[in-house]
Amino acid sequence: MLLTSNMVALAIGLAAVHGVHAIRWIPRQTTDEPAPSFDWKTVTPSSNLKSLVPCYGTFQCGMLSVPLDYSRADGPNATVAVAVLPATDKTNYKGSILFNPGGPGVSGTQALVGLGPLLSSIIGPAYDVVGFDPRGTGESLPSGKCFDGPEWATFEQTEIFSMESREDVAYALARDEIVAAKCADKLLGTNKGTTVEEVGGGRFMDTGSVANDMLSILNYLGISYGTILGQHFAAMHPDKVGLMIIDGVADAVSWRAADLTMAMQNSDDVFDAFISLCTKSGNKVCSIAEESSEKTLARVRKILAAVKAQPIPVFPHANGFSVVTYDSLRAFVRTEIYAPMFGFSLIDSVFAAAESRNTSALHDFGADTPETGLPDWFGGDQALQAISCSDFPDLSSTTLDAAWSDVQNATQLSWTFGSIISRVKLECIPWKIRPQNPYTGSFGVEKLSGKLLVASNVYDPITPLADAQAVVRRFPVGESALLVQNSIGHTLTLNLGQCAAAIYGTFFQTGELPKSGTICQPDELPFVGNVTEGIKPGFHL
Repeated sequence: MLLTSNMVALAIGLAAVHGVHAIRWIPRQTTDEPAPSFDWKTVTPSSNLKSLVPCYGTFQCGMLSVPLDYSRADGPNATVAVAVLPATDKTNYKGSILFNPGGPGVSGTQALVGLGPLLSSIIGPAYDVVGFDPRGTGESLPSGKCFDGPEWATFEQTEIFSMESREDVAYALARDEIVAAKCADKLLGTNKGTTVEEVGGGRFMDTGSVANDMLSILNYLGISYGTILGQHFAAMHPDKVGLMIIDGVADAVSWRAADLTMAMQNSDDVFDAFISLCTKSGNKVCSIAEESSEKTLARVRKILAAVKAQPIPVFPHANGFSVVTYDSLRAFVRTEIYAPMFGFSLIDSVFAAAESRNTSALHDFGADTPETGLPDWFGGDQALQAISCSDFPDLSSTTLDAAWSDVQNATQLSWTFGSIISRVKLECIPWKIRPQNPYTGSFGVEKLSGKLLVASNVYDPITPLADAQAVVRRFPVGESALLVQNSIGHTLTLNLGQCAAAIYGTFFQTGELPKSGTICQPDELPFVGNVTEGIKPGFHL
């Protein structure tokens, strides 16, 4: 496996703006060593990427000035933060590849600082690797930040991680009303005037607007929510596509309809894989393993039931004090199954500690990321809502009963993700800002100027293989192909084996697509180590 532990730690957390309320299509980050500081305010916006300045050691940074509203040439401009890891092979220079790490709401500049060397080793040294902060995200303007830091730190403590009753849903919606009102005050504007604030930056944070911002760089690697962005770009600008990989695919058709149920169809399969591989490895490797998968699962359920009946007070704790609850354990499982190579061991350790009520072992559980040296926006923003609610249809007429029914249906589909992912849609019910120019066209493409590689693990907790299969069928045969890795976890890029890495490299070096439906085996699996064969479709406990 090519990903180092430090890279995975970074990849599964750059969105660590405290609190599980901001469910993102890439896991949240908890990094012990934030990227070196850089003052973006010293960068002068430019209409091209020729005026870059050194930043973050070996990187270069700039601010790209683009129209806020692409239908108004005389309107105010948005600014897009861009970070570049320059190519080292200048002799064979091939251009640039734009990278989006997902979200929505994840900073592509910060992700690139952590993942750039890994991506360059896969893509090849002849490419510049470019990360950017989509509108509403990170250092880009308009900002999706609706609360100030101290205000948000207090408000986020009111979050509800999962919803198990109609009353829980009513509470969540009341909380979301506050967020919607705060964001309307900051982002709605009047759609008149000469400044972003007057016009209303929140009207232009939809995925279609961001896709237009990508026109200066035509090669693309997008993972997770970045695949929705890639589908928008390919549908809106099929004649501008160079070489594109979308990995860990969320179907843009379902996303635009706010139908998130399909996303969860393999979520519990990944948790089942945790139970199965834990059992297979034995309790010397996985401490909660029993002699059969059924007994290991029963033990896990017993641990959860015990914590639900009697939460665990942890004092001292990394943040002073904490209480481990059934709610927080479920949220923890949801986060860690994104990257099973490291997350499965953490789940085992936390369950074992919860079972014995070992508060010393739970000292760091759920600890907030230190904010020292982190940028201002890192303390929590509402980019997730600003982007997703712009893409979704108007949900304001949804009743409490209908919302509760949605939560029940989602929970029946997935124990691990159902209730939590329902929050993404719920947050948009009171949202007051509608997009000015949403993309409403087809996501089917008859002809591409370049080529598209669609990639998926067999079992991904939030972007299922079925979505990748549906998406690749909308693109021309011969100009697109599907690559599958017999592995578990979110995206190939964050769980990359040698076989898939070689195909990625060849694609970006030569433009050669593999035969559609090609299957790669992973190099290793959680708990059991190196393997020659991965987890096949049809896996069950």
